[in-house]
Amino acid sequence: MDQLNLDSIRVRRARLSAHIGALGFEVLVALTWLFGSTAVLFFLRDGASTHIGFIFLSLTLTVFCLAIWDRWDLQQNKPTQKAKTLDDILEPKLLAQFRKGEKITPKIVWKASSREWQAIFLCNHLVVDSNSILQLLPDDEQNMHLVWQTAQDLMQRAGAKELHSGMLATALMAASTDVSKYLTSQDIKLDDVVEVSVWLERLNQFIKQPRPHFGGIGRDWAAGFTPTLDRFARNVSTSIESGNSHFHTLAHADILDPIIHNLNSGSVALVGDAGTGKSSLVYALAERLLEGRDPGLQYYQIFSLDASAILSEAKGSLERIMLTLITEAVHARNVIIFLDDAQMFFSDGTGSFNAGQILAPLLQNSSLKVIAAFTPDDFQQLKVNNPNLVNHLPTVAVNEPDKPTTLEILEDSALTLEARHNFIVSFQAVKEAYRLSTQYMQDLAQPGKSISLLEQAVPYAAPKLLTAESVQQAVEKTKGVKVAKAEGPEADTLLHLEDKIHHRMVNQTRAVEVVASALRRGRAGVADPERPIGSFLFLGPTGVGKTELARSLAATYFGDEHKMIRLDMSEYQQESDVSRLLATGGSSSKSLILQIREQPFSVVLLDEVEKAHPNILNLLLQMLDEGQLTDEKGKASSFKNAIIIATSNAGSAEITQRVGKGDKLESFERPLIEQLIDKGQFRAELINRFDEIVLFRPLTKEELGQVASQMLGEVNKTLSNQNISVKLTDEALTKVVEAGYDPQFGARPMRRALQKMVEDAVAKKVLSGEAKPGSEITLDVKDLS
Repeated sequence: MDQLNLDSIRVRRARLSAHIGALGFEVLVALTWLFGSTAVLFFLRDGASTHIGFIFLSLTLTVFCLAIWDRWDLQQNKPTQKAKTLDDILEPKLLAQFRKGEKITPKIVWKASSREWQAIFLCNHLVVDSNSILQLLPDDEQNMHLVWQTAQDLMQRAGAKELHSGMLATALMAASTDVSKYLTSQDIKLDDVVEVSVWLERLNQFIKQPRPHFGGIGRDWAAGFTPTLDRFARNVSTSIESGNSHFHTLAHADILDPIIHNLNSGSVALVGDAGTGKSSLVYALAERLLEGRDPGLQYYQIFSLDASAILSEAKGSLERIMLTLITEAVHARNVIIFLDDAQMFFSDGTGSFNAGQILAPLLQNSSLKVIAAFTPDDFQQLKVNNPNLVNHLPTVAVNEPDKPTTLEILEDSALTLEARHNFIVSFQAVKEAYRLSTQYMQDLAQPGKSISLLEQAVPYAAPKLLTAESVQQAVEKTKGVKVAKAEGPEADTLLHLEDKIHHRMVNQTRAVEVVASALRRGRAGVADPERPIGSFLFLGPTGVGKTELARSLAATYFGDEHKMIRLDMSEYQQESDVSRLLATGGSSSKSLILQIREQPFSVVLLDEVEKAHPNILNLLLQMLDEGQLTDEKGKASSFKNAIIIATSNAGSAEITQRVGKGDKLESFERPLIEQLIDKGQFRAELINRFDEIVLFRPLTKEELGQVASQMLGEVNKTLSNQNISVKLTDEALTKVVEAGYDPQFGARPMRRALQKMVEDAVAKKVLSGEAKPGSEITLDVKDLS
């Protein structure tokens, strides 16, 4: 339908209600009391005053009838069930804004819609300017057919009975080509507009829900006396009643029934990774129990025990306090104990205590109802240490929700943040929190890590607005990695990355260009986000700069050359060495998995990769392909924020020989790689997983001279602590280069030559007193050892 009758009864009632106003009912009630009281006063007086009393009485009845009419009719101007025209389904506040006989155009409809809170919510959370949209909308009635159709489609999709301003605003944006272009210029997709509209509808439905009934006096009479529990635990049920928690979207509503089934007969363990929503699930359970929908657990209260509070006040009476707590819970007969981070109650480490012996018999005979929340690792540990206890704890798995559900939870959490901090959380911020938390926060699961990141972004909110940039700043400050769009100095660094790298290493122009190009693609967001930032296989002779390029990348891209994880793959030649890479504890405290979790933004350097066991190379395939590895306990670790570099001396003789003949690296790069595959030194599937295969050529004598100069700079950096510097004459530098020149081993002999000839000479001058603070030592040929 696309006809709007602006003279219908419903439209007239809407206009009349608008004239009376939001405070109209209160004003009418006040007038009723005023006129009524005045009438009574005149009736109490004698004589001619009586007829005045009747006048005020008639006014009282008139105003009272108007108040009743306003409250029970005008304000209840519900949509017509069998709608024939648009005025039968439009929200009354919108209807009241259209004048009789007015042309209904997109501009007119936007003016009417943009005044209502739903359309304001839409514009605020998309961060779009309402006036800018108004200027772009056509002022032609013919354009309204598509708008009305789109709005009704949204209404049907949401299952709504009324067409409100949010749906109309969404339809107006979607139906206008000019507005779509404007949104695109603001980096807003049409799907984003629709998603915010869905978010709005969930909030709209939540607002319309009647406040739940929590049992009242009947429930309070049934409650037990629990003074110690009130001291050492938090009453989750009371928190729900006071309105401190709400659940618009629940990730695991489908598992509430299994939890209630287990609680009816005893206790239950919730097993899921940190952040999956185990605590939120318990809050939702508390609300459901308060509503009295489950006869077996009607009006039960949930108390969350605070392990730290118990430990801080125990002072040798830990067992007595626990027994008192449990006794109160049992005698109350309507208490469920919630053990969040339950491992704290079943282990003997710092900040925890083992209450297993106290709880086991109670769980066994079902005297006490307990909900215990565990991570999979903690529950597995409990199985090993106390299998008898675990036998009386049936488990319910709490898995990570999918992306749409996580985004809904995050949107609802954003509303809580808005109420707490009095600002707006944009939809772009919500999306960015999900994207970046998925990429950069490995220690938590969804939705916990998205919510955590959104909360971390609060200090970076612009005036009254938390944006995607706020979330990016939070990640950059807390994780030490660049995630915002590269601009200014950083963009300049990326564009001139080759120059920055060449400040640290000599030549290898081809290698540096290939690596720099790959990193620019990654930083610009062009590369696949599900794989590492860049992955490279460096082939070439020893001592030509393969490792130095890796260090340069760490320093240039991550800001510190120490942000590098280096493994000598010649130490991983046995099949059993796979476990060393994936271990999460014990003697393998520096396994690859643990190092990448500790430092996810780094260069991962795998030296002599061809020497590793084939099973380890299979792991490398997974790392390059999926951007992650799974540890021995089944938990994934991400390599998506790392640069993977594998080095090998394979083909070195061929490279040296071909370069010696004057061939360029590009001319024999592909044939050399195929030759290595044919010889079985590398598998084709491994070679194909790397972004680039980079060949390094031997260094010339002139280039080794440059290397020697750079090494001399390192010596001077060390001597700067004593305020001493050293330089070589041209003849001395030539002698050092001659002594350190070895085409087979590249720059490594040069370091030994510099150490023997230069550092020894400097040491003698320092010890003899010839070199004093503030002096510059000049070494000639005769001074070299």
